[in-house]
Amino acid sequence: MKKLILVLFLITYTNYSFGQEVMAAIESNEPDESNFSNNTILTAEDWLHNTSHKKLTYNTAVKELLLINRYDGTLECYNLNLDKQWSFTPTDTLRLSNGGNQFFYKDGVVFTAYMTGYIYAINATDGTLFWEDKVGMDQEELHFTSQSLTPVNNKLVLTSRTNTNVYAINASNGTLAWNYSLSSPHSYEPRLIVNDIVSINNDPLINTFELATGKALYQKNFSTNLGKPATDGNLIIVPFSRGDKIVGLLPEAFEQQWEFVFDEEYYKVGDKIFVANNAVYFATETNGDESGIYCLNATDGSLTWKKTIEGDIKHFEKINETLYGYTNDKLIFSIAIEDTVLNKIKVNHQPTSNIQLQNGSLYFYAKEGLIAYNLKTKTEEIAIPYDGKESYSSDTQLLFIE
Repeated sequence: MKKLILVLFLITYTNYSFGQEVMAAIESNEPDESNFSNNTILTAEDWLHNTSHKKLTYNTAVKELLLINRYDGTLECYNLNLDKQWSFTPTDTLRLSNGGNQFFYKDGVVFTAYMTGYIYAINATDGTLFWEDKVGMDQEELHFTSQSLTPVNNKLVLTSRTNTNVYAINASNGTLAWNYSLSSPHSYEPRLIVNDIVSINNDPLINTFELATGKALYQKNFSTNLGKPATDGNLIIVPFSRGDKIVGLLPEAFEQQWEFVFDEEYYKVGDKIFVANNAVYFATETNGDESGIYCLNATDGSLTWKKTIEGDIKHFEKINETLYGYTNDKLIFSIAIEDTVLNKIKVNHQPTSNIQLQNGSLYFYAKEGLIAYNLKTKTEEIAIPYDGKESYSSDTQLLFIE
């Protein structure tokens, strides 16, 4: 197989037959058995441009910060006294939103992405850039939504809604490791990596790739949309978006090992699912008055316990040894894993983010700003008012660094 070496910027030509600009490739007679991409000639829509600003270095001494990835596209950093240290917003874009993408923090470095195709590695101490990437020669296409920026073996793996590409990016410098064009643009859930195998939901398909090389391994059509995949280290555990069940699959060929069917009035698990200590926890929304909260045995899918709560559950997560979530009616709930007692907290502001527990208070974001709820005094305050222009609020992400 001829080796294709992409020379971006230096050699371009216009493909008049199809009316689009494409990036030319130089051919070499050397065989390249490590290139498994099915899209080696990248068009102006799906190419990746990398800019290096300075060498990425991790710093374990970075502590006592609060990161807020606002839904309106602004990334902010505060100290624990809630004094602003810096803020970051991309400038070269016509549509600004975090797109529900989840940033990842590691030892003084923040990896984050925006829905218009921008990816950044940011110094958490001062907000300066280590490197930046841009997918596509556009400023407003919807490339990245609901992506995970967690690096595994120094690779960030993202999927574009606009051009259907999977991009594996070297976390240390932002360069492209490999790419692959999927069959469908419907990749709205974070990818899952088990034993160096990347599993990507591409509704109604799941595709797997070797993380190191990008070699396509397996594809299966489930004839339905799929929620966020989770794993116990042995199985891929995934909810069906159009249906009422959770299934446990072997990661090699998606052979079903078990399924759990939940009550028919419940629906939309989506991303409200995770695995901890050999237990599968998930939450639903409802066609009735109450939503379901479930705990399953991850090995065989058997039911361990179930709770119900009024309203639609919009968020569900684990903090230490307690499950937290909230509904669409300003109600936060918690369940201690040890005794499974359900507690409810009625708040004055509708949460729109994850929840953080800090110094005896619950912190969450609302359209009014950062909210602090003191668990002891049961008092609530706006700790940092929202100063943006957007009236809509969703998908903000918080992280206290201690």
